Amino acid sequence: MNRKDNMCYKVVEKIPQYLDGEMSEFEIPIFLEHVEHCHKCLEKYEIEKNFKEVVRQRCERKCVNTSLVDNIKNKIQMLLAKG
Repeated sequence: MNRKDNMCYKVVEKIPQYLDGEMSEFEIPIFLEHVEHCHKCLEKYEIEKNFKEVVRQRCERKCVNTSLVDNIKNKIQMLLAKG
């Protein structure tokens, strides 16, 4: 793998972090600089961005009963305690 391919691999791997607002302030300008100048990475970024937007639009958020939330949390804690 050459240096450009390696950079593209790293950038594509970070697309979800950028879209989810989980990328560090240090990484953002490096990421954006590469995507602006790399057609292949820009294309992959746009695909991922559009996919996330479609999923976001299709997902319906519903309020959940707090007792259900507590029940699920308790079951998770029990499973983690069992190891």
